[in-house]
Amino acid sequence: MRRPLLAFAAALLLSGTALAQQTQPPMRLIVGFPPGGGIDLLTRVMGEELGSRLGRVVVVENRTGAGGNIATDAVAKAAPDGNTLGAVPAGPLVINRHLYRTMPFDPLNDLAPVSRFAAIPVIFMSAPNSGITDMAGLRAALARGPVPCGTPGAGTTQHLATALLMRALERDCTIVHYRGTGPALPDLLNGTITTYTDTVVTGLPPTRDGRARALAIASPQRLSFAPDVPTVAETIPGFAAETWLALMAPRGTPEPILARLEQVMREMAREPRVVARLRELGAEAVGSTRAELAETIRSQDAMWAPVVRAAGVSAD
Repeated sequence: MRRPLLAFAAALLLSGTALAQQTQPPMRLIVGFPPGGGIDLLTRVMGEELGSRLGRVVVVENRTGAGGNIATDAVAKAAPDGNTLGAVPAGPLVINRHLYRTMPFDPLNDLAPVSRFAAIPVIFMSAPNSGITDMAGLRAALARGPVPCGTPGAGTTQHLATALLMRALERDCTIVHYRGTGPALPDLLNGTITTYTDTVVTGLPPTRDGRARALAIASPQRLSFAPDVPTVAETIPGFAAETWLALMAPRGTPEPILARLEQVMREMAREPRVVARLRELGAEAVGSTRAELAETIRSQDAMWAPVVRAAGVSAD
């Protein structure tokens, strides 16, 4: 008689937990880029894992526009109750406030950092017929005069990484902006542009199939999924440029909620399945603490500010 009673009590407790989960509203995970792109795909991995570990329904909501500002502003102005979070890349947090004359939110004060989920390194590529095979070759080519260097858009991390590289090499190139990688690759293949800067998410595949040559990756260390590609830092010590994806909450979100989200995000980054999935998408799992993410935002904000000013670019 005792065993059936215990089984009944356990079933009742489980049904109560399930009922509590059902009465919770879906968690909104807002991302500022369109479905199907690299940031969106990484966000969906994040949302799936968060939902599974928190026992919540997580709905990814795409709000595009203004370089991610529209989505990030929606997070900043949401109720700080843990039901609305943002999957926010580096741009809206450390670059956009130097590009836009006016911002609808303050990235340093209107958001609560939770964890940096994934790092997405920048890759510098060259046209296969350019004769440039490495950073030393690029430096030598630029010494003879500026060459056309492509980017996927003005004010993007890739554009600013190119400007940062030119500063480090003490050289100039002729910047050519495209509307994404798709239109740029044919021009790289036929030599209309000599180099192109991208993230490894979309830039690495063309180097694998011969449409472009990988010169270097701007991550601190070589990537586990591209160990044959050197880092820029091997030629220019200390050079690094990457974008990343972080989980952010509205300012004022209660400490217990932030602490729980941080714990879950750090657990996710150590999960082999998640690590493998991110590498398939061209990213490395990070799983930082809240303090580490806050410091990353502060330091990279300071790093990109003079680069944006020197590039003379504005998004207004």
